Amino acid sequence: MRHFPIFLNLSGQRLALSGGGDAALAKLRLLLKTEARIHVYADVPDAQILDWAAQGRLTLHRRALLSSDVAQALLVYAADEEPIRDAEIAAMGRDAGVLVNIVDNLEGSAFITPAMVDRDPVTVAIGTEGAAPVLARRIKAGLEERLPASTGVLTRAAQAFRGAAEALPMGRARRDFWGAYFDTVGPAAHDAGGAEALRPALDKLLAEHLSGDRIRTGRITLAWTGWDDPEMLVMKTRRALDAADVVLHDADLAPAVLELARREADLVALQAGAEVPPLAAHLLHHAQAGHHVLYLSTRPLPHDLALHCRSGGVDPVDIPGLPGPEQKNMKESA
Repeated sequence: MRHFPIFLNLSGQRLALSGGGDAALAKLRLLLKTEARIHVYADVPDAQILDWAAQGRLTLHRRALLSSDVAQALLVYAADEEPIRDAEIAAMGRDAGVLVNIVDNLEGSAFITPAMVDRDPVTVAIGTEGAAPVLARRIKAGLEERLPASTGVLTRAAQAFRGAAEALPMGRARRDFWGAYFDTVGPAAHDAGGAEALRPALDKLLAEHLSGDRIRTGRITLAWTGWDDPEMLVMKTRRALDAADVVLHDADLAPAVLELARREADLVALQAGAEVPPLAAHLLHHAQAGHHVLYLSTRPLPHDLALHCRSGGVDPVDIPGLPGPEQKNMKESA
């Protein structure tokens, strides 16, 4: 990873941008969404920049950027679209210890600005190290389709409610509460009554969770994959990895696959091909304690494992897997 993604607090911070043309406009449309104090340096600024300055959204200096200006900024954008001038500004930044981004120049920049999905306060950053901007845009478009415009409204309401939600115990109780809010209760309330309907919906949902009316019983999910590549997991298994409280897995499961599990989940390695009765007992133990437990194997699941779980009182979700290259070869040779 050449470029490490971080989120900077720009509230009240000074940003400097050199340039007044198309490249400057494109960058300013993004920067003006922040709470930074933006200073633009341009001899001949675009009319739109003049309008923003007249509205007080930025400070315009009708001159070239100086080294003293660079030294006062947290970040600097070089958008003059002149390679020699951009290189001069980058050198100013190095001398002052200030990070400089040269618009559309990956190699000359100390930092880059990724593609973004903006659902304020939810922000998703997408970077490809400059290798595939078209791919970044496609990923961005896909995420925008999956994150409706109401995502930001739902998140702001949740942010204001966090203190009240702390009445629930840490861990699964809070995860279940917020999961119910973001998955079903929040969107339904917003569709019915807009932003004003969210606080009453949150109050009602919290009361239900505190009273125990929405407490869920434990669950068992059974899944397998013959691949070390996490991208070969079926989507339902990926979602189960993200949701499970406890992940029992074969010891030879690829670490890259386990990386998809929640950080808070308990990971328990088992001997590959463990005997079914003790394995089922292990799964039932966690489920009966109220947890969502996932067993992820590296080979097709024993046919009687689900039966043993049902006889213990828990009907598992059984997710089909994809055979890996070795399993395919074994099947073909047989």
